[in-house]
Amino acid sequence: MLGKKTTEQINAKISSVIGSDMVVEGDIKAKEAVRVEGSVTGDVETEGALIISSTGKVKGNVKGSNIIIGGSVEGDLTSGGRTEVASTGKVIGNIRTKSLIVDENAVFQGQCIMNAEGLAPLAQTTPEQTATGQENQPQETDRASEQDNRKDNKWKK
Repeated sequence: MLGKKTTEQINAKISSVIGSDMVVEGDIKAKEAVRVEGSVTGDVETEGALIISSTGKVKGNVKGSNIIIGGSVEGDLTSGGRTEVASTGKVIGNIRTKSLIVDENAVFQGQCIMNAEGLAPLAQTTPEQTATGQENQPQETDRASEQDNRKDNKWKK
């Protein structure tokens, strides 16, 4: 878990709380920290920290500067800083973050990209590509070979 000082700092700056008995259908955007204790169906985006408590559930993509997940998220997660999935947390989706902590007994099903400021967004397939079975395979191969070339160039200097 996060250190006591860090948790207190985040809690002190929380400007919005979705209570445990609340159900929100739609997107949420905030400039400061948000705590979700209820249920949200839609995207949650904040410029501050995002805390999803053990009773919190989000079905949609989430974005925040630092993210703590004690509840469940079904969607992609993007964090410019630290992401923590607590022992009671469950993430079904891809994670893009600078730093990741997954506690024992936490659930994470998806891909994780860390320290990836220069990389393109996670590949998304269109319904047409999925129907025809053509899912960005050449691009992934190209991306892998570009990364290999960068690694080779690093050692040749």
